[in-house]
Amino acid sequence: MNRRLLLALAALAIGAGACSNLGLGEPECVPPERDISSANILNVQAVPAAKYTPCLNELKLGWDSVSFFAENGRAGIEIHESVRRILVATVAESCDVSGATAVESGYEDIEKFEDVEFQRGEIEVTIVPSAERPLVTAQVLVAQYADAQVDDRPVVLMIDDNMERSVTARVDSALDRGQYAWIIDELDAEEGTVEMRSNIAAIAGSGLRPAAALELIEDFVPEVRYEGSWYFIFEGGCKTYEFDVKGRLAETVADDITEALGFYPASELRRFAEEAGFTFE
Repeated sequence: MNRRLLLALAALAIGAGACSNLGLGEPECVPPERDISSANILNVQAVPAAKYTPCLNELKLGWDSVSFFAENGRAGIEIHESVRRILVATVAESCDVSGATAVESGYEDIEKFEDVEFQRGEIEVTIVPSAERPLVTAQVLVAQYADAQVDDRPVVLMIDDNMERSVTARVDSALDRGQYAWIIDELDAEEGTVEMRSNIAAIAGSGLRPAAALELIEDFVPEVRYEGSWYFIFEGGCKTYEFDVKGRLAETVADDITEALGFYPASELRRFAEEAGFTFE
C-alpha cells in the first residue's frame, strides 16, 4: 500500500473511528528511526495539539486483546481480559481532575492525578493491645499466624503498640486504612480471645478466638479490585487511564500499565512521518 493510499485510509478512519482489527497496526512506543505504525499516525491526526500520543511498549500476561481507536478529538487504547474491558487509555485535549489527588508523575513536563479505589489481595489485620500483657499476647499471635490465609489470600498481622494513643484512636486509624482491627484487653489476654472491628458491620464481635475471627472474615472478604482513573496533563492535551480490574490482575495492574503504556512525543513522530512522505493537513 503506498503512502498516499494509507493517508486516505487514515483520514477515513479518523472520521468514523478505528480499531486494531482493521489491520492498521498498534501504536507502539518505538523510536521513529526504527518504525512508524499507522496507529501512531492516526493518533497524531486525532489530537493534533497534544504533546504526546498514546503508545504501547509491550503486552502483559492476562491481556487477551488490545485494540486502539482514533477519532476527531480523541485517541487511545483498550485492553481486555477475555471479554471484560479492564482499561481504556484516552488522549484528548483536556480532562476533568476534580476529586483526584496530585501524585508524582515521573516526568518533568507531565502532571499526574489519581482517583482510584484499590482492594488489596492481602488481608491486613492490625492488633491493638490495651496494655503490656495484651501486647505480649499480640506478639504471640503474629508469630502463630505468620502463614495464615483467608480464601487463598495471605493474612498480614501487625501490631499498633503506640500506648500513648487511645485504643479507639488506634482502631479508627486501622479502619481508615481499610484494615481489620483486633482489640486485646486484659480479659482477652487471659482467655485467648480478641474483639474484632471492621468497616463491614457483619465482620465484628467480641470474645472471638483468632481462628474464628479469620473464618468470619472469610465469609465476607471482598474481591480484589482496582477501579478508578489516572490523569496525565501535558501541553496541548491530557491522557486518562480508566481502570476496572477485578481478580488476579488487580494486584499488579498499576505496575503493569506503567511499564506497558507510554508517551510518544508527537513532534518527533510528526517530523519522522513528514520526512517519510506523510502530510498533515
